[in-house]
Amino acid sequence: MNLTPGRFSPNIVAVLLGVACTLSAVAQNASPAATPVARGLGAPAGRGGRGGGGAINSPEVNAADHTFTVRFRAPNAQVVTVIGELDGKEHPMTKADNGVWTATIGPLVPDTYNYQLRVDGIIAMDPANPSVKLGFGAFPPANLVEIPGPETAFQDTRDVPHGSIRLETYHAKALGGAARTLWIYTPPGYDGNAERYPVFYLLHGSGNTDSSWFLTGRENTILDNLIADGKAKPMILVNPLGYARTGIGTGADQTVNAAGGGFWFEKEFLQDIIPYVDGKFRTVADADHRALGGLSMGGGHTIQIGFPNTDTFHSLVIMSYGVNNADRTYPAFFADPAETNKKLKFLWVGVGSDDTLVGASARALDATLTAKGINHAPFWVLPGARHEWVVWRYALRDVAPQLFR
Repeated sequence: MNLTPGRFSPNIVAVLLGVACTLSAVAQNASPAATPVARGLGAPAGRGGRGGGGAINSPEVNAADHTFTVRFRAPNAQVVTVIGELDGKEHPMTKADNGVWTATIGPLVPDTYNYQLRVDGIIAMDPANPSVKLGFGAFPPANLVEIPGPETAFQDTRDVPHGSIRLETYHAKALGGAARTLWIYTPPGYDGNAERYPVFYLLHGSGNTDSSWFLTGRENTILDNLIADGKAKPMILVNPLGYARTGIGTGADQTVNAAGGGFWFEKEFLQDIIPYVDGKFRTVADADHRALGGLSMGGGHTIQIGFPNTDTFHSLVIMSYGVNNADRTYPAFFADPAETNKKLKFLWVGVGSDDTLVGASARALDATLTAKGINHAPFWVLPGARHEWVVWRYALRDVAPQLFR
C-alpha cells in the first residue's frame, strides 16, 4: 500500500489513521472577533438567504481553527441537518429565536468540501452560498466550501501561466448523429506555438457532467501548477459526457442508443471522440501519447474501454473503481501478460482508504493485476478519505506527473 504524501500534518495523521475522527458538530454563533476567510460569502440583500430577516453569512470559514459555520433561515422547519462529503458524519443544526439554524463543522483537513442541507427530510441547497457542485440523480447538486491551508496549494489558482478551457460540440455517428459536447483543456502557450501534445482523456463519475472535472475537480488549475513547477509534461485534457444522451445545453434532452452490439461509449471513443480531437487539435496521435482515466463510473468506463483497446491507449488511470475476478471479465487483457506489458506504458489504480463503496473491488483489481503479472504502479491510497472529490483532485495531482514519461 502506498500512502500519498503531502495531505496531512503529523498530528492529523495520528487521528485519521489511528481511531475514528471525533469531529465536533456544535451549533454556535461565530465570534465577531474571528476573521472569516472570504470564500462562500453570504448572499447580498434581497437575494436567496435574506428571507425577510437580513442577509445571512453562510458558510463562514474560520481559517484559524479549520472550521466553517453554516447558517440557514427556516423558522418553520423542525429538523435541519448538514450532510455531504465532509467527515463521514451528519451535523445537526440548532435553531435560534430568529429562525436561523446554525452548525459549526470541523476542524477539517484543508481542502474543498461538498455539503447540503436536509430540511425536514428534504435535501436542499444553502441559498446564501453561490459556490455549487453540479450533479443529478443519486449525486444531486451540493454547495462547495473551501478550508484554506498549505495542503490546498496544488489546486489553488496561482500567478503562473494558465491554459485555456474550451467547449466543443460535435455530432456522434456512433450515437445516431446526436449533438455531444467535450470540455477541453489546452496547456499554457498552446495558441502561441506549433507544438503537438499528448492527450489525457479524463472521465467523470455518476451524477457528474462533462464539466465536472473543471468546475469541481479543478483540473485546469492543478495542471497549470504542475506544468509551471516542471512536474508534469504539458498535455491536452479531454472530458467527454459519459451518458448516452445529447450534450448539455445542445437542445432537447433525449437518451440515444448506439446501433448494433457492443459498448456504446467504446464505439463513440473510437469512431467519434478520438478522430474529432486528433483532427481539430495539435495532438501526438498515437497510443504512446494517449491516456484514458476516470473516477468512479468513469473508472469503470476506463476499464471497459481501455482493457480491450491497448492498441489505442497505452496509459490507463482507474480512480475509485475496481472489478472482482477481472481476469474472467476481460480474459484477452490477461491472456498474455508479456504482450499486455509490452503495450502499456502506465497502469494506475487508486482509492480513498475509507471508501466503502468500491474499496474492496479496487483492492481486488490490484490483487488480480499483481497475481497475473500485469505491470502497474503501486496501489495508491488517500488516507482518511472516502468516495469523494477530495480523493480525485489528489489523484490527478499524483498521476499527471507520471504520464507520458
